[in-house]
Amino acid sequence: MFNLEERLLSIAADLDIPPALHEQAISYYDDVAEWLSQEGSPLRDLSPTIYPQGSFRLGTVVRPLRGNGEFDVDVVCRLNITKEQTTQAELKKKVGSRLRASPEFAKILEECRRCWTLQYKPHLHLDVLPAMPDPDSVPDSILLTDKELRFWQHSNPIGYAEWFFASMQRVLREAQEALAKSAGVNVEDIPDWRVRTPLQRAVQILKRHRDVYFQTDDDSRPVSIIITTLAARAYAGHTNIADALAAITSEMPRFIENRNGKWWVENPAHSGENFADKWNEKAERRLAFLAWLKKVRGDFETARLAKSFEAEDRILSESLAVPRRAGAANSSTSVVLRESVPVLASAAHAAAPQWQQRLDYKCKLTADLYKENRRARALWKLTDRPVPKNHSLRFEVETNVPGPYEVQWQVINTGQEAMTVGDPRGGFYTSNDGARRRWETTRYAGTHLIEAFVIKAGVCVARSGRRHVKIKT
Repeated sequence: MFNLEERLLSIAADLDIPPALHEQAISYYDDVAEWLSQEGSPLRDLSPTIYPQGSFRLGTVVRPLRGNGEFDVDVVCRLNITKEQTTQAELKKKVGSRLRASPEFAKILEECRRCWTLQYKPHLHLDVLPAMPDPDSVPDSILLTDKELRFWQHSNPIGYAEWFFASMQRVLREAQEALAKSAGVNVEDIPDWRVRTPLQRAVQILKRHRDVYFQTDDDSRPVSIIITTLAARAYAGHTNIADALAAITSEMPRFIENRNGKWWVENPAHSGENFADKWNEKAERRLAFLAWLKKVRGDFETARLAKSFEAEDRILSESLAVPRRAGAANSSTSVVLRESVPVLASAAHAAAPQWQQRLDYKCKLTADLYKENRRARALWKLTDRPVPKNHSLRFEVETNVPGPYEVQWQVINTGQEAMTVGDPRGGFYTSNDGARRRWETTRYAGTHLIEAFVIKAGVCVARSGRRHVKIKT
């Protein structure tokens, strides 16, 4: 096997949504949530809740094979309302009317069959799906609108995601622990979407192979939820993509059921829902799925047994429609996000600590990014990745110093933007959210510094060490 695992990793990474764009998508749908629920909104009393669903939530996003290469990000907009209080059309109209009332959203808003689409060109579009709680099903189940169907549609994206992640829980945890160790943070600071397991990568590659194989036969093209469900059922904790693909493609057919003459792929989060119901309307669709699966197995087995790197690379490039050469990105479709961050400039203007130091205790600094100061929900944990301007950061100290004590914060701005407006800072500040927290704003592009000092009886007994905060231009 000539570097097959590295090649598969490279291909899957190029198909995936880049981390910076993933963070941007979170910021976009947080803007939607804020607009729908802010004071004065006609939806405020219905407690709008926005959360991701589908491949974005599962970590199995794949760049489209055709078109402009925009990523599709699906989110649910759940309103606290009942079937007795509204209709499918009215529920959808409520959400659309509120979105259209925003001058910003109105410019990029389009109505689709089941959702409202916000076109954030050129990189992604956000599909906002109106929904409400399903009182007749398990917790987190929802009812969806659909212009072409008479009855409410059932779904449970949260339950399905929990099932999917449970199928790879051990491998996911190990990947998070490895990333946390390399970044020097707690494993709890690594969200699920920061890592990808062999199962997630295998699903991405299978979906791309499907797109290539069925590019002239959309009617027979199997839906992603069938591929994802069967792959997760067939996955047995493999620790590399090549082994996962080999096992999954061999085992997937075992999980296709025949119930009283009907083909079934049951929704693991909604008992009784059949993802393969279309197969019973047109028998050729199941046969096309099995023929595709046979082709997948053949392609990857041929690549695995290739006698040269060039032969392996040719097989993968043709079957997945990706450029030749391992690690090469397709310049015609790859998303390029320039994250310009000025490097760390001089911090010589920082004040020296004014306390006697006896560092007998430990102190650790964590931080969360928020859209606005003191918002109830954080966007994500601060890591070494750059963060956008005009957001808020909530820093918090974890320490074993026995109380009482106080925390002093040194904030040091560097870079041209802060210097131009005469705001280098560098002094010490008290906590402004309880005893152990401080809020700051990402006002200036640059690489800045923050450090926490724990003061007890006038003596500095613990300090966190300086932490870099990178803010994009």
